[in-house]
Amino acid sequence: MRLVAVGVSHHTAPVEVRERLAVAPALVPGLLDDLRRARVGREGVLISTCNRVELYAVPGDGVGPEELARWLLDRQGLQSRRIEQHLYRYQQREALRHLFRVASSLDSMVVGEPQILGQVKDAYRVAVAGRAAGGTMHRVMDRALNVAKKVRTETGIGREAVSVGRAGVELARQVLGSLEGRSALLIGAGAHGKLVARSMLSHRLGELAVANRTFSRAADLARDLQASATHLDDIERFLERVDVVVTSTGAGRILVDRTMLGPVVRRRRYRPLVMIDLSVPRNIDTGVNDLEGVYRFDVDDLQEIADQGRQRRVVAAVEAERMVDAETDAAWRDLLAEAIHADIGDVVRRAESVRMAELGRVASVLEELDPRDRQAVEAMTRAIVKKVLHPPLSRARALAAEGERDAVQELLSALGADGAQKERDD
Repeated sequence: MRLVAVGVSHHTAPVEVRERLAVAPALVPGLLDDLRRARVGREGVLISTCNRVELYAVPGDGVGPEELARWLLDRQGLQSRRIEQHLYRYQQREALRHLFRVASSLDSMVVGEPQILGQVKDAYRVAVAGRAAGGTMHRVMDRALNVAKKVRTETGIGREAVSVGRAGVELARQVLGSLEGRSALLIGAGAHGKLVARSMLSHRLGELAVANRTFSRAADLARDLQASATHLDDIERFLERVDVVVTSTGAGRILVDRTMLGPVVRRRRYRPLVMIDLSVPRNIDTGVNDLEGVYRFDVDDLQEIADQGRQRRVVAAVEAERMVDAETDAAWRDLLAEAIHADIGDVVRRAESVRMAELGRVASVLEELDPRDRQAVEAMTRAIVKKVLHPPLSRARALAAEGERDAVQELLSALGADGAQKERDD
């Protein structure tokens, strides 16, 4: 089995290089078709996102990582040495390990982010639809998706909040538990406030209202978030019924203080109210913390949650890396064993062909024997072939179990497996 990966990512290339190599979704099928027509690769899957452009391929005869890298650059109309130096090239087990790390988000800009797994699935789906994924890529990609699922299920790599939006949700959930069916008020149209609001909506928030000094801006944002809009002067009536308040304005002054909120809390019958102040200067008076049932947080609290999440993800990533290494070893042995099994079948068939040819050369002699003697000769020749092949084929299986691909191929080539392997690949 041969597997090569070439490409660039945010680790190796600036955005101006990545965007020159990027392939628009509509053009990916054509690129994969060209890959096979040019006989550069027999199979291929291309992942093209804002952070990476990677080609995973089963190369054609005499094609290695360098040839694939040059083809990819030429295909995109890029021949600059300056760009070529940004490309990484992996083959065999290291290509497999790199794919597993990518799918598991260990190679992502934000370790643990979930988007890359969906992008890998989409890339695989495109390759399957265009018949660019054959037997090898089916096995490789299926294994990668399974490993990624295992990493996300069995480690905490994707569970910790590392963004402002996720941190805001985490703070609200610490007080309220589930956000499903809850209601929230977003005051202002600041970027961080919108991130928290969107993140809460993804947790099945029941209702969201948007307040702004300029009603038209509130209406535009509410339309974008599928929420309702209100004027800043009307927020007091919303404070009586919502569960979460998020402020993100440039007002530069206190909008909600203890004097305003005290009567509201009593009318709420002291139901918990989470208030997240993302504004600098702050919009919510720190004195509201003294009111029963009110839980006020600011940007420093969100940053602390995000920092804790990053630290926990680092710990989870160490565990995930060990898991990926173990899965890579197991997958490589399995994939190699499958390929070796097919090669061994070729050797056995070739030996049987030789046996039958040699018997054919003495067919006139065999015809003079009675049926029982002819059967004995047949059985004897089969036994000879089996006994001769048993030691080298057993050794080949043992080497395959140890992941020693080169040694296996050298041994099986000596037994005549190359020709059959080439025919099968073609």
